[in-house]
Amino acid sequence: MTRTPIRIFLLAVVFSYVFFYEYLPPVRQVHIPYDLEGYHLPLADYAFQQLKQGRWPQWDPSIYSGMSFAANVQSALYYPGTWLMFAASWGRERLSYQSLEDLNLLHVPLAFTLCFVWLRRKGLRGLAAVLGAMVYACSGYMCLQLQHFGLIVAYAWIPLALLGADEAAERISWRPLWKVAVASALAFLGGYPPTWLVLAMVTGVYALAGPVRWKTSAGVVVALLFSLALCAAQILPTWEATHFREPELRYGIGIKDPMFFLSYLVPNYFDFGLDVPVMTNVGKEYLYLGAPGILGVLLALWSRRWKLVVPGLAVVAASLIVAINPYAIVWDSIKFSPLLADLVRSGYFLGGVTPGLALLAAVGLHGFLEKPSRQSSRAPATALVAMTAWIGYDLFRWFGPGFAAGPASLIDTAAALGIFTAALFAYRADRRTWLGVALLCFAAVEYKVFGTSKRVNATPGQGKVFSSTEFGAMNQQAYLETLRYPDYRVVLHDLGPMSSDLRHVGWKSPQGFDPFLSTQYRELITRDGVWTTDREWLPDPLRLDVMQRFGVRFVFTGEAGARYKQLAAHPRYRMVGANDSYYKVFEYLDAKPIYGFAGEVQVQRREPEHRVLRVASEAGGLLTFAEQVYPGWTALIDGTGAPIEKWELALQAVRVPAGAHTVEFVYQERLLPMGFAVSLFALLGLVFWIRAAKR
Repeated sequence: MTRTPIRIFLLAVVFSYVFFYEYLPPVRQVHIPYDLEGYHLPLADYAFQQLKQGRWPQWDPSIYSGMSFAANVQSALYYPGTWLMFAASWGRERLSYQSLEDLNLLHVPLAFTLCFVWLRRKGLRGLAAVLGAMVYACSGYMCLQLQHFGLIVAYAWIPLALLGADEAAERISWRPLWKVAVASALAFLGGYPPTWLVLAMVTGVYALAGPVRWKTSAGVVVALLFSLALCAAQILPTWEATHFREPELRYGIGIKDPMFFLSYLVPNYFDFGLDVPVMTNVGKEYLYLGAPGILGVLLALWSRRWKLVVPGLAVVAASLIVAINPYAIVWDSIKFSPLLADLVRSGYFLGGVTPGLALLAAVGLHGFLEKPSRQSSRAPATALVAMTAWIGYDLFRWFGPGFAAGPASLIDTAAALGIFTAALFAYRADRRTWLGVALLCFAAVEYKVFGTSKRVNATPGQGKVFSSTEFGAMNQQAYLETLRYPDYRVVLHDLGPMSSDLRHVGWKSPQGFDPFLSTQYRELITRDGVWTTDREWLPDPLRLDVMQRFGVRFVFTGEAGARYKQLAAHPRYRMVGANDSYYKVFEYLDAKPIYGFAGEVQVQRREPEHRVLRVASEAGGLLTFAEQVYPGWTALIDGTGAPIEKWELALQAVRVPAGAHTVEFVYQERLLPMGFAVSLFALLGLVFWIRAAKR
């Protein structure tokens, strides 16, 4: 980076802090809810704790009776930002939610800076480029998706890929395409391949619509393929894991309701206020483009600067086709490939619409500002007064009574668009710096009041806090008692905490929630429990054979739970701790550990990837290990390899001869060494590529 982009980025960081002040210290009135807190944080915290203990996380024993952690791409373990977060948090016991929020929100100024550099590289005026970058980084789509870490990461890096495609076409050279490779690799390592696919499609379509279309497009394809080599350490384990799970056909039917797209133009037509019930406006999203986006796109279409307009239109059109699926053409094209049917998600291609619209907005505003204009000397002052008054009105409603919803929200669009247009006329006639700053403040406040602290991206209070001494809403004595038995599992029944929270504490469960649920484990659970969703199941704690099979010792529930009264009266269960908390903990008195053997068993080592047992028996027999069987597990008896048998459809067992023996279960992700080697060689190749580009 040159000094100018770095300065822009630092200024954008300051702006983003103000933009999201209520999410950040010292205010912290709200926090980002849903997936960021409930899914991404547990993954990151588990990796953080394992690294602090000196282990590279490969196996996750917390959910589904164990599963591959190395294969879970959504852990974002290889994303550089994750490592910066780990380094900044190294002195803590656990990774705080604020750390992940900070990293997530840091991608807003990153997206702004990269988009600004891309637009300026196209020769657009500074104000037009800044406003276009705000359309990209501050408008509806970014604010909507704050809960999805991997999606935000990939979205932030899209402008870098488009910048590389522009420079390659301009120089008619492959060298600048290293930017495409880097953006693609970082997008993939962010942890959400469906959005990486959006980046790949957007970059390819953009290059194909550019001036040197065929050579640039071919180079983009090569750069994208090279980026996958950079990600091999993550891709190879993930690829292997896909062979053991059922493909999730999540493309859907496409967006069919035309009213859905009204959110681009009207900020609060669908009310997403923080106090609005969750099920209000189901299927609708917040996508508002703001006055700069709406006016800029209209001006771009009017200007007919086709050289700049066509690539943006092509990106928007291609993204909308995939999102809408007209006449089922997209689904009919991908349904024959399980991989594509799994990766292509219609709604996420709205992330490809915004970069195209940001380009069109910047081009339109640039063209408008280039034209000569004559106006009264009072116009700048009048524009400033109007903008200040509307900013005050917006902030008053944001802090107080809230915004009108439905058709009445059209007034907000009309007023903001009118004031912004008049102020832009005044700025064009008299290019005063303070008026340009006022225009930016006007746009920023509009994005702020309609896009932050909404039901789609905020919930009151701070995020969850976990520690080794207490667990929220659980009796402390009960919590500490559960931690005394690391060779047993817990069951979350009805009102128990989220299964992903187990990763924070070190609890283990046969339950879980993860897209890499294997087919064999699904078959086992179909026999032993009831599926409540496509990924979650509910074991019956009164089926004592199931409790023993999975090594369950504790059941978490609540007074309103379906089995609470029966557990309280059952002779083989007892409540642990005082009955003074929301979560009730029951101990199964006849619990068996996850290791089963007709003889003595002593656990000498219990790391996730390495278990060492000392067993002894007169006749020998089957040593069962109620951990999911998976490629990469090997067994050793007294240092000699022993075959692992599949027990109970999906769990492990090994036959041990009579006498005393040391039995080891060792997990090593099979394709991880190869992946590291490929990534290392690709990284060396990237260094030479960048050096060649600089020369």
